[in-house]
Amino acid sequence: MRWRAALGARKLPVVETVVSYGLAILGFGMMASVLVRTMGSNLKYIYTRPLLINTLRKSANHAELLCKSGKETYFAAIGEAIKTGAMMQSRDPKVLVGATAPAYDAAGKAVLVKWGMLLGRVKLGAMAAGGAVVVAATKGFPPIAVLILAIGVGIGYLWLFLYKAEIERCIVRARAEILPEVDRAFVEGRYVFPPPPPT
Repeated sequence: MRWRAALGARKLPVVETVVSYGLAILGFGMMASVLVRTMGSNLKYIYTRPLLINTLRKSANHAELLCKSGKETYFAAIGEAIKTGAMMQSRDPKVLVGATAPAYDAAGKAVLVKWGMLLGRVKLGAMAAGGAVVVAATKGFPPIAVLILAIGVGIGYLWLFLYKAEIERCIVRARAEILPEVDRAFVEGRYVFPPPPPT
């Protein structure tokens, strides 16, 4: 009976250690998956703004193709505005502004909702990593690996939070600085409408 009680007492810290490692690894994995996705959509506004404006001034059709490369940035909103403007088949500024601005706003909100969902996933990862530290701390000082993973998740969450704020700023700035250039591209004939479908 004594050896069973001693074995049970030894197993408890092992279970807690395994749970803490599991939570820390789960939290880090959730954060890393979102971080990898972020690296793939990292478009610096200071560099991409002049590129997009120059492309709109030379060939608005090419700008539309370029915008497809950044589906989770303000590029998606500009691309949706160009697509909607093209559907209008008009060079009238009033018609274009009435179509491109709502399309841009809707696409911009959709981009922010996506980033909000990704940030929510990282928040769950941060909660799991925090839980790992708490579980490990119930029996003494948490293992170094658990602490390192938890700190990494915390830093990743903070970085993604700031990145989402930057995406939001880019969407606001692009609406004021790039969207008018989209409308001008249509008014001045720099966007070539596709031929109408055969009847």
